[in-house]
Amino acid sequence: MKSARIELIPLSLVHAEALLCYAQDPSLWTWWARTPPMTLELMQQEISLALAQQAEGSRHAYSIRHLASGALIGSTSFLQISMANKSIEIGGTWLASAYQRSGINRECKTLLLNHAFDELSMNRVALQTDALNARSRRAIEKLGATFEGIMRNDRVVWDGRIRSSAYFSILKDEWLVLRQATREALGQR
Repeated sequence: MKSARIELIPLSLVHAEALLCYAQDPSLWTWWARTPPMTLELMQQEISLALAQQAEGSRHAYSIRHLASGALIGSTSFLQISMANKSIEIGGTWLASAYQRSGINRECKTLLLNHAFDELSMNRVALQTDALNARSRRAIEKLGATFEGIMRNDRVVWDGRIRSSAYFSILKDEWLVLRQATREALGQR
């Protein structure tokens, strides 16, 4: 999957070192649920987990390649894949600090939404974030996702904090309308 500035490529263990140069920034992991992958060993473990989940059919993980530089600048995934229910979740996303607030996250989500609805024939795409993560919640809302509610105290995160999650979704017929607004926001036709 490719847009004007990025390409989503299948995540691979050979990406660990390239991703690590950005992953050592502790500010990236404030809202991360698992142990932050800030060492090569932890990055390899994180990627191995994603690949194991992919082999089970519950995840499709991608590295985010910045086309102008060729650098791998983050990762994103499809999660909670249910072909029977035509439902999928976008999550597990992190992006190097230098590329945040640049529109690249929106490009990633747009590529994934288009793929989910156009190629995978999904009826629903869910997105969720830590209920306290106001920046992520605003970004999800800017996509046009509908806020569905808070799942209270649904997980314990890596630092022992009990997290509540904010859930959003976009339905297929909604995306048909939102897609044009998203293209315009990204300066596309």
